[in-house]
Amino acid sequence: MVLVKGGTFSMGDAIEDKEGKDETLHSVTLSDFLIGKNELTFDEYDAFCAATGREKPKDSGWGRGRRPVVRVSWEDAVAYCNWRSKQEGLKEVYTLNISSGKLTVNWGANGYRLPTEAEWEYAAREEGKKVRFGNGEDIAAPTKINFDASVRQRYSVEGASKKKTLSVGSFSPNILGINDMSGNVWEWCWDWYGKYPDSEQINPKGPDVGSGRVVRGGSWGDSSQYCRAANRHSFTPGYRFWTLGFRLARSL
Repeated sequence: MVLVKGGTFSMGDAIEDKEGKDETLHSVTLSDFLIGKNELTFDEYDAFCAATGREKPKDSGWGRGRRPVVRVSWEDAVAYCNWRSKQEGLKEVYTLNISSGKLTVNWGANGYRLPTEAEWEYAAREEGKKVRFGNGEDIAAPTKINFDASVRQRYSVEGASKKKTLSVGSFSPNILGINDMSGNVWEWCWDWYGKYPDSEQINPKGPDVGSGRVVRGGSWGDSSQYCRAANRHSFTPGYRFWTLGFRLARSL
């Protein structure tokens, strides 16, 4: 885990790419937090499946090990967080009421959880700097980010695409020491997807309800537009796909 020092930043389209209608700039203040240096790997998730009797997700024939786990839902990720917390003697963040199906969150718990959308972007932008991609650079190159480089854009270099996931940490990290914040796999965040608020926010957790949970970072199958640190997307909590994984976070 990497310590990210809190602070205030302008969340959203800080570079004014004007690629998305849902990237309106707004002020956000965050407390210190921890975030995974890497996306969660198959090695880590397979141990969870073996211990709990879950079916292991398919790897699309690319291999497992240190590659980021894919084909995991938001619900799978939350379950993993609680299991990992138990394994390490930490207090669980999530509690599921079986009868109502309602999930409650103890944000003061020291266990593992998904990053909030604001935490994710703040970490990807090296504690809120005006950088376009999660490796701290403004131009995406296939030698530095795992994305679809077959289509040249105004802020990417055309080149050979890998067309699959790569082992975590295959490229240089950003200045905080965090790997693959752009490309490789999309990453689940805690928040329900919704319109950004107009007012200043402190440790925002997103809307109370919604139909889709936020994913960030783009993947090996996406053009550079979708790998920008400000780009937003969402999927239903039960959705699984071969471009979709997650990264852990913890409160301090």
